Amino acid sequence: MTTLDEVPQLRRAGAADRPARRRSTSSLPSLAPRRRTVLQSATVVGFAALGVFGAAREAYADGYDIWEGACPSYASEHDCSPGCGPSTVHAAACETSGPNEGFHRNDGVTWTLRPNQCYSGSYDGWLWAFSGACGACGCGIERRCHDGYFNSGSGWVRSICRWTTDCGCEGAVAWPTLRDGSRGPDVATAQHLLGFREFPTEPDGIFGPNTETAVTGFQEAQGLQQTGTVNATTWTHLVATVRQGDSGAAVSAAQRQLVKHGYPLTVDGKFGALTADATREFQRGAGLTADGIVGQQTWRALVGGA
Repeated sequence: MTTLDEVPQLRRAGAADRPARRRSTSSLPSLAPRRRTVLQSATVVGFAALGVFGAAREAYADGYDIWEGACPSYASEHDCSPGCGPSTVHAAACETSGPNEGFHRNDGVTWTLRPNQCYSGSYDGWLWAFSGACGACGCGIERRCHDGYFNSGSGWVRSICRWTTDCGCEGAVAWPTLRDGSRGPDVATAQHLLGFREFPTEPDGIFGPNTETAVTGFQEAQGLQQTGTVNATTWTHLVATVRQGDSGAAVSAAQRQLVKHGYPLTVDGKFGALTADATREFQRGAGLTADGIVGQQTWRALVGGA
C-alpha cells in the first residue's frame, strides 16, 4: 500500500520551500496569456475512475504548481523539439480526456505522478514556448511538460507528458524545399520515400548527385517538372500514407521525422504500437486529428515543422 510519505509533497499551507513564482519574460503575440495551472477540481469519484491510489490522490487534490518562468538552461537549445528537459517524453503518458486531460497519467500500475520534483525540486511541471514554426503551428507554440514515472517492466523511470496548450498560426506550416547540398533528417526522409517509390538512393541525409538523379527520375515518372529539387509539389506525390501494421521504407521515413521531433523511436521500418503512439502524440501537439495515421497533413506538419 502506497503511503503519503512515498509521494513527494506538493505545495501546502504554510510551506516556505517553494521559490516565488515568476512570470515568463518571453511571449508569443498570437497566443493566449500564460496562466497558472492547478488540478484541484477532481472528485473522489473521478479519481476512483482513474484508478489513482490513495496517497497520490491526496497529492493531486493539494494542487499542482506549474513553472511559467524562463526556460531552464538544459532546454534552451531545444527549439521546437522536445523542449521538456532531460527525462523521456512518452507519447502515451498524457490523459487524453476527462478532468485531468493533458496531465500525466496516474494508474499506479504503468504510470504514477512525480510531484514537486521538477525544476530544482520545487514544481510539478512547466510551461515551455517556442516562437518559430513547430508542427502545424506556424508562428509559435506553447506546451506544458508534466512530470511522472513510467513502469518500464524493469523498474520505474522518469517520464514526461508533453501537451500543447497554445498553437499560433495553426495550419501555416509549408513543405520545405530540398536541393543539392541540403542535409539533415528531411533529406533522409525524402531518400527513404524515393526508395519506397522505387528510385533508391542511400538514406544518409546528404542531398548529392545520386539523390538529385533519383528525384529527377521520380519527377519524370510522375509527369512533374524535372527540377531535381524536392519542392511542395514533389513532396505531395512522394509521401505515402502509413499506419500501424505497415512496414518498409515509407515507415522508416515517418520514423525519421518523429525522431526529429523528439520521439525516442528506432528507425526500423516497422509501424508498431510505439510508432502509432508517437504519431498520435505528435498529431495532438500539432492540432491534427490524433488517429495515428501518417497522411498528407501529418506528413506536412512533420516535414515542415522545425
